[in-house]
Amino acid sequence: MDLGLKDQVAIVTGGSRGIGRAAAEALLREGAKVVVASVRPASVEAAAKELSALGAVEGIAADVSVEADVVRLVAETVDRFGRLDVMIANAGIDGDAVNLADMTVAQWDEMMAVHLRGTFLCGREAARAMRSAGRRGRIVTVGSVSGIESEASGGHYCAAKAGIHGLTRSMAVDFAKWGIRANCVAPGWVRTDMTVDYIPPPGEPLVGCGVMDRVGEPEEIANAILFLASESCGFLTGETFVVDGGQIVAAPDLEPGAPAT
Repeated sequence: MDLGLKDQVAIVTGGSRGIGRAAAEALLREGAKVVVASVRPASVEAAAKELSALGAVEGIAADVSVEADVVRLVAETVDRFGRLDVMIANAGIDGDAVNLADMTVAQWDEMMAVHLRGTFLCGREAARAMRSAGRRGRIVTVGSVSGIESEASGGHYCAAKAGIHGLTRSMAVDFAKWGIRANCVAPGWVRTDMTVDYIPPPGEPLVGCGVMDRVGEPEEIANAILFLASESCGFLTGETFVVDGGQIVAAPDLEPGAPAT
């Protein structure tokens, strides 16, 4: 299936590992030109070198929570490749697990800066570049099922991800006049560097993690990102795609006679 991504230019933030790395690989295999961005220069350089066998790829170090960095990231992308068609706003952190009653303002602000401010800046700068060039671009953000349900001691993460879902809808509304579409992917548990300490080894089930009793792989989330970044969903904008193996659709498996609360 031709997704219409050949020679399109995409930025993937947080693209040196995990879901971002898988998304960059998927885009390159479709013939897109990709800029891999991450806050760690060495990681960016290594990822770009490894991915270069798949196609045209550049690495640019940038902190998505810093306005000047995101402005530079988009400007350098356009300078190197001549255009920008797709922004994948994926960069994120897991942060400390802290009850909201004990959370510091610094812990809250760090989470909001990377996830929510970073997604806003990436979407804003991408839209400006696309508008200026008259391109009907696509913005794909990465939320989480944690933005739909809540986790103990993760209130800052849940709030930031819920904010991304709402922000994406607002982008879809505000950018529609220029033909720019914005959609969000909300993964459940996925095997990445950030989750490896919480999930079983490959091949072992994670019982209770959705109706499929397993975690997802980065490539499975990348496939959803690839679809939203493509021309194959031209009538889709402002949506949040939940890709979680049925994590949030099933009620708890209660013992007979237990109260359904």
